Amino acid sequence: MGPYLSIVAIYRDEAVYLREWIEFHRIVGVDRFFLYDNFSVDDHREVLAPYIEEGVVVLHDWPVFPGQIPACDDALRRHGDESRWMAFIDLDEFLFSPTLRPLPEVLRDYEEHPGVLANWMVFGSAGHRTQPDGLVIENYVWRMKTPDGPQQSKSIIDPARANHCGGAHFFFYKEGTAVDERHRPVPYGRTPEPASDVLRVNHYYTKSIEEGKKKLLRRAATTGDQRNAAYNRLEVVDQDMNDVLDETITAYLPELRSRLGMAVEGSA
Repeated sequence: MGPYLSIVAIYRDEAVYLREWIEFHRIVGVDRFFLYDNFSVDDHREVLAPYIEEGVVVLHDWPVFPGQIPACDDALRRHGDESRWMAFIDLDEFLFSPTLRPLPEVLRDYEEHPGVLANWMVFGSAGHRTQPDGLVIENYVWRMKTPDGPQQSKSIIDPARANHCGGAHFFFYKEGTAVDERHRPVPYGRTPEPASDVLRVNHYYTKSIEEGKKKLLRRAATTGDQRNAAYNRLEVVDQDMNDVLDETITAYLPELRSRLGMAVEGSA
C-alpha cells in the first residue's frame, strides 16, 4: 500500500528550516514529501540526504521561473498515482488538525470529495527582529485576528480526481469541487467564512522581520512579480499579525524536539 498523505512543496534556500518542517509533518501523519528545489544555493541537499535515502523525500531540481504552479502540475502528473491525498503547501506553512488527531484519520471523513481546503492562520514576527534560536512553532505564537468573511486556504486533493492547478490556493477537478472542513463546496481557494476547527494551516508569513524582508526581496514564486510594496509595508502589516496568542500547535513540541535531538523542556 502506498502513502495515504503526501505533501508537495517548492522551496528556495530553506535548509535551516527543512528538518523541523519535515519532522513536524511526519508527526501529524504525512508519509512522503515531493519537493521542488527552485534555485537554492544553501546546504539543503545535505539536510535532505537522509530523508531521500529513506524514501521519505523525493527531490526534483526545478530551475523554472516562476516555478510554483508548474511544479504543482508536474507533481500531479508525475506522482499523482502514488498517494491517496496530496497537500500543496509552502515551507512557511504547517498543516495540522487543532483536534490533534492525525491527519489521515481526519481526512478519511472527506474521501467522498475531490479535495478539502484548510484555512490559514497568519502568524507574525512575535517581536523578533532577527532569527531567534529554537523552532518556528515555539518562537512565533502570535497571530492575526481571524477576520470575518472569505478566508484564504490551501488545498489537500485527491490526485485521481484533480485536473490541474489553478493557482497557489486551488485546483480544478474532473468533477465537482473541493469543500471546506464543514463539507461545503468551495470552487476556488477562499472559503466563504472561517472554518478551521478540524483542519488548518499555520502560515508563518514573517518569521523575524529580517527574514520577512529577505523573503519579500525575492520575486513571487507564483507570478514572478516583484513585491516592493509588501516589503516596504512589512513592519506596518506585522503589527496586525501579533494580536492573538495562539499556542495550539505547541502541543507537538515535546515530540518534535525529541525527533530533532533537542532537549525537551522539563526533562532531567
